Amino acid sequence: MTASQRIARAILRHNRLFLLVLALLVAGLATGIPRLQFSTDNRAFFSRDNPEYRDLLALDAAYNSTDGLLFLLTPPEGAAFDPGILSALRDFTDDGWQVPYVLRVDSPVNLTLSRSEGDEILIEPLLPDTGPLALADATRFREGLADLDEAEGRFVSADGDAFGMSLQLVLPGTEAGRDEAAAHVDAMLGGWRAAHPGWSFRVTGGFLGGLALERIAIQDLTWLVPLAALMVVAVLLFMMRTIVGAITTLVVAICGTVATLGIAGWTGIVLTAGTAISPLSVLVLLTASCIHVLLSWMRALDSDGPDRAIETALEENLGAVTVTNLTTAIGFLCLNFSQAPPLRDMGNIIAFGLLVGLAATLVVVPAGLRFDRRAHAARIPITPAMMQGIATAILTRWKLWLWLFPVAVLVAITGILRIGYDDSIFRYFAPRTEFRQSADAIQDKLSGLDSLQFSFKAPDGSVFDPAFLASVDRFAEWLAAQPGVVSVTSIADILKRMNGAMTGEDAALPDSREAGAQLMMLYEFSLPPGHDLTSTIDVSRTQTRLIAGLRVASSNETRDLADRAEAWLAANEPAIASRASGVSIAFARLSQQNNRQMLMGLAVVLAA
Repeated sequence: MTASQRIARAILRHNRLFLLVLALLVAGLATGIPRLQFSTDNRAFFSRDNPEYRDLLALDAAYNSTDGLLFLLTPPEGAAFDPGILSALRDFTDDGWQVPYVLRVDSPVNLTLSRSEGDEILIEPLLPDTGPLALADATRFREGLADLDEAEGRFVSADGDAFGMSLQLVLPGTEAGRDEAAAHVDAMLGGWRAAHPGWSFRVTGGFLGGLALERIAIQDLTWLVPLAALMVVAVLLFMMRTIVGAITTLVVAICGTVATLGIAGWTGIVLTAGTAISPLSVLVLLTASCIHVLLSWMRALDSDGPDRAIETALEENLGAVTVTNLTTAIGFLCLNFSQAPPLRDMGNIIAFGLLVGLAATLVVVPAGLRFDRRAHAARIPITPAMMQGIATAILTRWKLWLWLFPVAVLVAITGILRIGYDDSIFRYFAPRTEFRQSADAIQDKLSGLDSLQFSFKAPDGSVFDPAFLASVDRFAEWLAAQPGVVSVTSIADILKRMNGAMTGEDAALPDSREAGAQLMMLYEFSLPPGHDLTSTIDVSRTQTRLIAGLRVASSNETRDLADRAEAWLAANEPAIASRASGVSIAFARLSQQNNRQMLMGLAVVLAA
């Protein structure tokens, strides 16, 4: 008697005991499901020792750590600069200040324009803060907006038919805070649409993307997984004509799914969009294992009795099903080579679900088949004669197939060489989703949604040092000329504009540290309420941040630009050389790191 036969007979002999143990295990794991939590924070994709994650923390420590919202406000066609439209735009800006946790609101109506008048420098808003607006106000606003280089692509579209408004929020580190802010924004947009039917409103932002991913993940978990289970039952009923087999397969799939989610709850794994769909993988893989046992049982029914057929099916498939599930679990465990914690979590919980599902396959399926006392297998749509015909066709033309397979492999290899590493939260969504449509519309009309950030530390201890400012400005000019860059904002731009207004000459950087500090103080005093420079300059005035807005087709372009920018700084401005940072480049490099680590995991799987 072989080992498989001994184990199979032991399972059948003590089947009730094994069923009891399995039921207690699954029930215990099920109590972990209420403990599940979802995370909408995109930083959950980074491990704590990831260099890009550390760069993000360094930015947060030096400057205001905020979450951004970007609105696209499109008025009725041909009326963008009518006084009534600008009055509504002013109201939208005021409403923006009512969003929970808002720190700053930037819109066209609170921009300022600086000019010199005699010995004085005047900094005036483009639009009056209060009161009715006249045609002269609208004309002055339009002309002033055209004079501001930084306005196009950020506050107004290139063709002047749409406006942009950005909000910076300091969200609490809780999901409730994000939900509160998102709910207020939804209600605010609803009010705008009701009060201004001729307008079109779009909004996007990183934390809104996280919330949208959470909603989609929950929808998949509550709809897609049950739908897949029903489809499995339907296919089994049609193809194998066994109600008992379909039900036992469903029970096995439920055991594996419950184990997958339950272990996540008990171990404190926070579900993300990447891990929430894990039960679907477990369901599909366990269904395949059950089908192997059911097919063997159906074949054995024609020659053996019902009880012997169950024993034969278990004996024949015990080794194959066990090895298949174990190796598949090892494959998923190799996701621990990933740099992203959600991928590691997904590998671990799927592997655990497969092991529990393996036990359920070997225990539940034989127990269930005992209720089917038929003497012969039902006639199934795919008959042995059909399979024999396929086998004969292949064997009679074996030389043709022997040549076709190497060709197919070579074609596949050329496809592998074309694989790129792309990881953008906006492209996680299908074009039919509202979030993706809003993101695409905003990117078409305004600046790109991706960005690169550089934090420069002044070697002499002051960001107003002329040599330091000149270095930052040279880099800003080089960066602005690169393909895909639609805007560059830096402290040098502010100081050049202020200095030009003060002197009445062409914009140039101040020639002394003291002059730069005085100009910046004057500029800061002139900012509207709620605005400051803490997002650009740190409190100690020793570091400053440069931000480049990008319009790129993929993360490959973001990664390439960041690499070239870092190389340019190292070669031309080594005193201020810095790494590119920000969420866009962090995800772009994370996808590349993950794929490289996955190659190591693949090698381990092949070796196993």
